Amino acid sequence: MRRALILALILAFSLGTLSPREAEGAKSAGKADQGPMITVEAEGFAPVVDGAKNRAREEAKRSLMRAALEEALGAQVTGISEMKDYVVVKDKVFSQTQGLVKDVDILKEWVDEDGVLWLRAICKVAERALDGVLGPALIDALGNPRVMVLLDERIGDKPSFLSTAEGEVLRVFEKAGYLIVDAAHSERLEEADLIAARASGDPEQLRSLARDFNADVLIYGKAYASSFVKQRVSGVLLHGVRSTVQLKAVLATSAYQLGSDVYEEKTKGVSEEDGAIKGLKPGASKAGKSLVHKVAYALVSGSAGGIPGQTIKIKIADISFGDARKLKEFLSGVEGVTGVYQRLYERKTLELDVVSDKSGEDLAGVLADSGWEIETVTTATVEGRGGEGP
Repeated sequence: MRRALILALILAFSLGTLSPREAEGAKSAGKADQGPMITVEAEGFAPVVDGAKNRAREEAKRSLMRAALEEALGAQVTGISEMKDYVVVKDKVFSQTQGLVKDVDILKEWVDEDGVLWLRAICKVAERALDGVLGPALIDALGNPRVMVLLDERIGDKPSFLSTAEGEVLRVFEKAGYLIVDAAHSERLEEADLIAARASGDPEQLRSLARDFNADVLIYGKAYASSFVKQRVSGVLLHGVRSTVQLKAVLATSAYQLGSDVYEEKTKGVSEEDGAIKGLKPGASKAGKSLVHKVAYALVSGSAGGIPGQTIKIKIADISFGDARKLKEFLSGVEGVTGVYQRLYERKTLELDVVSDKSGEDLAGVLADSGWEIETVTTATVEGRGGEGP
């Protein structure tokens, strides 16, 4: 960034095109690229050992930055601290402290009577950088919730058969770590019903559809493109196309809704469809990225309508249908469990999502104590086989 800035300044001055105001803007371009800042006041400390004050000052500064980051986390999203795995989330974020805290203005330094050096400072945390770390950490702690995407996509006055925008949104959420429910390839939804669902825009109907497909979140909205000008260049007729994308999301469990901004792109193509594809793809990418971490925050934040806790995926093989029902009832009564959702029962294999303040290891212990044979345990998954059962 700094090298590019210097080259830009040299080039601009050599051409005589950079005004004083533009020069000042170029100097601050690096800071502007960081996006909005979260400003917090924080303190850090470290003991002075064997008179090594400089070393203590560096350790105190690291402590200060961690404290600033924790303040910024609280300012970013309310409700996250209710998660049992909040400590894990914080550790993942704190591992990148220096990349997130962009500015530290020391207000005061002092050594107390116990020989501990203290720093108090105003710190600025890059909101965009924090979001890029916090979002994936939350998604991982939630156990990769399932997302379904249905967009009403049109080019001109006709439905788009390519689903360019829908496919791009799916890629954004899949890359972020969500599991994808692809209704378009499901035998349970007829083509006519799929088209109707995309066009409905009814949050309650879409929420019901998401629950039918065992999705935690349904992303919906509109993506449309149309020619607004035609121009012949070198014998080729080019279509100027305006493409617009706006996304919304509904949580299947709580009906809480959230949305993205409207994104518009203007492109040119040899046909209306060609220009539309060039515009819908970047528009859908921007809208998806605007929404992708908001969904994670909503799922963990009680104030946002989600369920505090984390989702543990439980998969039990060699279990009868009767025992599967008993297991669901048993887990529903376990202290700390706020929801049990059946994903699948097929070929004597049961898959459940259990929302709980317990970790995967905790739930595995509960199941093992109740007679189930546990084979694999991770932070967010438990796999096993039928046993004596509860």
